[in-house]
Amino acid sequence: MFWVKFILIAAIFLVVLLLGVEFSTLNADEVTVKYLLGEGEAKVSLALVVVCAFAAGVLVTALIGTFVVLPLRWQVARLRQVVSGKEQEISVLVRKAGREMR
Repeated sequence: MFWVKFILIAAIFLVVLLLGVEFSTLNADEVTVKYLLGEGEAKVSLALVVVCAFAAGVLVTALIGTFVVLPLRWQVARLRQVVSGKEQEISVLVRKAGREMR
């Protein structure tokens, strides 16, 4: 199962890489980028601008995953442990009640 997942991820990565190379060769024209804060502008290739925007999106997604999703996963793991403990306690009580009934 591991090898199938590895091969699938490698194939997707290769396709994305090839599409990225094709995109960058088709969009090599320079564009003017004006800075949000401050006075100034720079001329860079369109492909570089798009790649930087994509990287910024990946970074924002990683930060959201770190600060929102991970604490929720930890909470779920803690609650599952609590439920498991309560289930064990219930089974012990059921066994005790069964002995007392006899």
